[in-house]
Amino acid sequence: MVEASRMKSLGVDFPFMVAPMVGLTHVAFRATVRHFTPKSIHPLLFTEMLSTRRLPFERIDRVDELKTIAGETHFIPQILGNEESFIQRSIQKLMPLDPWGFDINMGCPARQHLKHNWGVRLLGDKDYAARVVEMTKKHSPVPVSVKMRCGQEIADPQFLDDFTAALENAGADWLTIHARLQSQKHKGEADWNLVGDLRRKRSIPIVMNGDVQTAADALEIYRSGLADGIMIGRAATARPWILWQIAHDLGHTESPEAFPGMAPPRTPEEEGRFFLMAMAEFMRNLDRHFDNDDKNMRRLRFYVINANRWFLFGHSYYSRCMKTKTITEALRMTEEMIDTVNFPMTSRINFL
Repeated sequence: MVEASRMKSLGVDFPFMVAPMVGLTHVAFRATVRHFTPKSIHPLLFTEMLSTRRLPFERIDRVDELKTIAGETHFIPQILGNEESFIQRSIQKLMPLDPWGFDINMGCPARQHLKHNWGVRLLGDKDYAARVVEMTKKHSPVPVSVKMRCGQEIADPQFLDDFTAALENAGADWLTIHARLQSQKHKGEADWNLVGDLRRKRSIPIVMNGDVQTAADALEIYRSGLADGIMIGRAATARPWILWQIAHDLGHTESPEAFPGMAPPRTPEEEGRFFLMAMAEFMRNLDRHFDNDDKNMRRLRFYVINANRWFLFGHSYYSRCMKTKTITEALRMTEEMIDTVNFPMTSRINFL
C-alpha cells in the first residue's frame, strides 16, 4: 500500500510537478502543460530561475520570465541569491502575482552563478545555505522549498543527511533533491535510492527529481515510497501530457478540456502525434504571451533542441524548425505534419 504523501500537509493533493528549467518553463510552456492536464488537477509548476539581484529593479509587467496566465495558480517562482535585502525586495515584488510558494535554487552549476556563491555553490556550506533559507522564510508568507543536488563530486549519504537537516531546521517547508551530483550535471543515471534513504530521515516532504522520463518512472518512485513527490524535468518538454498520464494511471478519469472523453496517448505513434499537437499549442502560446517574433523563434528552437531527442525522427523535425523564419511558418509546417507524418516516440533516452 502506498504511504500518503506528506505533501498533503502543504495542501498538495497531486504531488507530481514540472521542474524549473532555464529558457523553458516560461508562461508559454506552463500554458501548454495545463492544456494537456485535467482541470481538476493542480500541479505545481515553476518559473525559470530568477536573480534576486535583478528583480528589485525590474518592472514585473516588462519581464518575460515573470509573465503569468490570467488567473494562474499553483505556480512557484524559483529565486537565486544569498543576500537578505535582495531576497526580501524580490519577494515583495513577486507577491502581487499570487505565487503558491517560492523555491530557492541550490542546484544550478552555471559558472557565472558560482562566483557569487549562488546555486550549487551553496552545497559547500550547510550553515550558509541554512541562513539563506532563514532569510527567505522570514520574508515569505507562502511555503518555501529548496531544489538541490545530492552532492558535489561524490555521493555521501552523511553529507546529504547533515545538509538537509540544516535546511529543515532553518524552516524549509519541503526539499527537492535532484538525484545526481554537481559533477554529473544532467548526465548518467540518477540515484533514486539515495533520496529514498534520505526521505526516511526527514520530517518534511522530500521530492525526487532526476531521470524521470515516463509516467511509469514517476509512479515507480511514488509507489515504492522513495519520495513524497516527483518532479519531472526535460522529459516534460517531450511529454507535456505526462501529468495526464500519471493522473489516469492513478484512477483519475477526467480528461483535459481540449480532449473530452479521451484517454492520454500511450503508444509511440500516439505520443508522436500528440507531440506535434503540443508543439502547435506551444507556438500559439508563444504568440499569445510574447510579442517579439525573433525571441519567440529562439524560444522555439531551444525547446525543440531539448525535446526532439525522445523521437525516432526528432532530428528531422528539428531541421524543419531550424529552416522556418517565423512562428507562423513553423506552426503551419507543424500542423501539416500532424496527420501526414509518422513520428513515433521512444520511451526513454540515455543521458550520456
